[in-house]
Amino acid sequence: MKLKKLLALALAGVLMLALLTGCSGGASGTEEDRLVAEAVADIFKGNSQNVEVSYSVPALTRTIRPAFTPDWFQKTPEGIIWLDENFPIDAGQTLKGFLQDSLKAYAQSNFVSFVAFDSTGMSALQQVERFSSGAPVVRVYYKDVSPTVNTKLRVGVCHKTVDGREYCLVVVVRAR
Repeated sequence: MKLKKLLALALAGVLMLALLTGCSGGASGTEEDRLVAEAVADIFKGNSQNVEVSYSVPALTRTIRPAFTPDWFQKTPEGIIWLDENFPIDAGQTLKGFLQDSLKAYAQSNFVSFVAFDSTGMSALQQVERFSSGAPVVRVYYKDVSPTVNTKLRVGVCHKTVDGREYCLVVVVRAR
């Protein structure tokens, strides 16, 4: 009987751990999310070994992902795609205002950005390459300090499928 209880307790612990470590955005996610988040963190860490990294940005999966729509993207006649921070979300609120409200827990951080791009058919490596080559971004919060003063880094990654297209959503937070 004790063995069954211990086994049940161990199984519950394993399931809870799996639930908590699933998505880098703070809720259940995929291996792809984790791979992209780790590679993005490596880009921001560079050669510094003194950076504490977290892969949890709960607001990404709680508020941003549900609200995300490809309408946030704008496109020039030349085909350049960007996120328009002045895009009206609703009732007079802009995309940047919505992101600031969603990520207000990080308002005192030195740097907070939101990145999104169409990742349909891309591997995790291709997504990281797209991220590092100038994916559409909104600078949510920014303080003019040297990146070298940042000792804490949070990276949240999740994906959302809309009308058969998959979008990669990333939040990066850098702080002291």
